[in-house]
Amino acid sequence: MAGKDLRVVILSDVWGFGLLETKPEPLWTIRYDALRNKSLLVPEYGVMYVAAFLKGMGIDFEVVNLVADVFAEESWFREEGGVSEDSPSLSPIAGREALALAKEHLYGSLERLQPRVLLFPMSIYYVALHARKLLVDLKRLLPECTMVTGGVYATLHAEEIMRDGGADFVVRGEGEWTTYELLSALREGVRDFSGIRGLTWRKDDGWVHNPPRERERDLDRFPHLYTVSGEFKVGLRHRLLKALNPFEDYVPGAGFLTSRGCPEECTFCLDPTIWERKTRFHSPDYVGRVLDYCWENFRDGDRSFYFGDATFALNRKRLWKLLEVAKEIPFTYNIQTRVDTVTPDVLEGLRRARFTSVALGAESLDDRILAEVVRKRTTGVEILRAARAVREAGMRPLLTFIAGLPTDTRVNLERTARLLRDEGFNESSFFPLVVFRGTQLYREFERLYPQAAERERFRLNPWSEEFCFPSGEFHDMQELIQFTQYLNQVVRS
Repeated sequence: MAGKDLRVVILSDVWGFGLLETKPEPLWTIRYDALRNKSLLVPEYGVMYVAAFLKGMGIDFEVVNLVADVFAEESWFREEGGVSEDSPSLSPIAGREALALAKEHLYGSLERLQPRVLLFPMSIYYVALHARKLLVDLKRLLPECTMVTGGVYATLHAEEIMRDGGADFVVRGEGEWTTYELLSALREGVRDFSGIRGLTWRKDDGWVHNPPRERERDLDRFPHLYTVSGEFKVGLRHRLLKALNPFEDYVPGAGFLTSRGCPEECTFCLDPTIWERKTRFHSPDYVGRVLDYCWENFRDGDRSFYFGDATFALNRKRLWKLLEVAKEIPFTYNIQTRVDTVTPDVLEGLRRARFTSVALGAESLDDRILAEVVRKRTTGVEILRAARAVREAGMRPLLTFIAGLPTDTRVNLERTARLLRDEGFNESSFFPLVVFRGTQLYREFERLYPQAAERERFRLNPWSEEFCFPSGEFHDMQELIQFTQYLNQVVRS
């Protein structure tokens, strides 16, 4: 691999391509068209961060967008009217022609570009097994090409991916520096990669897990992800999603994470495993540059912006500066944050800076469930107090709950749903408990269902590495899903 011509190709929309090929239900029913559109059109943000850093360091690459390069018109995604919501999708994107075009674009692009290095993101659990199979297939197609994967899923399952035989390297954890050092080494013809932290690599008949890489302390050293908006067709994605999903949050071009990590240890979440409960922040000036860029470049639809941080208001001193920056760019804003950060002064600051909604991950209103099962440092009384305060400040409180947590009951969940309805929190939502391999709750899932065949019954779809966890009073996955739908009907009635 010595020489400057690495011919690096980055595959984007890998999981969108997986959805096209596997058609997992119920995502491909008309009822889920908004979620399906978002799943198909949102890029893998992690690989955008890596690409932005590589671009800033002078590494050349081509991006192949498996969905966004091919389906540039709303008509591909629109459903026909007058059909039951539970009917299979009638949109053109659900048809055979769409899949054929996506495959033609994938294989035609690889034939044309002849990559020496292929960067293949693997973050999303929902069709992770399809991504693993596709990587193996591409390695067989391009045996001389160096296959590099990374992302949340790849980080936690590097050994399994290496055992598949498709990957030559797995970038674990934060990918910017590790990927850059790997590509630099490949360009120089290096064969011993033991000095690159955060890398798993193939050696002889096995593989080596190098020590983990320390996180970059100064996040502002990384160019923001929208510096590669052209390569990843963010403008097109933004236009389509603003038209197709006008009320959706975190649309590309109108969303950003101002930090990395979370200090909580929620048992259902991958963040404690990935980030080890440590949080780092971008500076307010950096965030301001992102907002300026998005305001000037992505103008379709309503001018709202979503901050996806789990703990947006955690650092109070930084928050005041962030709000001053936000005031200068005339978006309306939406956030999610921790309950204990919702104080009167914070709410007043948010209101003055044109924030319109505050999402709170409640999970439950039962103090025992919160403390012993979820391990969230809050109480039901505090959650309701925060939601009321958000509403009184003139913003929309958006509460989310989990149905099916171990030891929770139908009676308790229905009581919560009726309380939310009576309090007027009609935008609250329940979600069935889904566990990811690598989380603490997945280990509990394994304890309750020790046989692999038992657990297999609860896999969300044949290609997923997410499992529905019908613990306690729910005997199977469908029963839990149906009860969750019932709870949402109660809240909205």
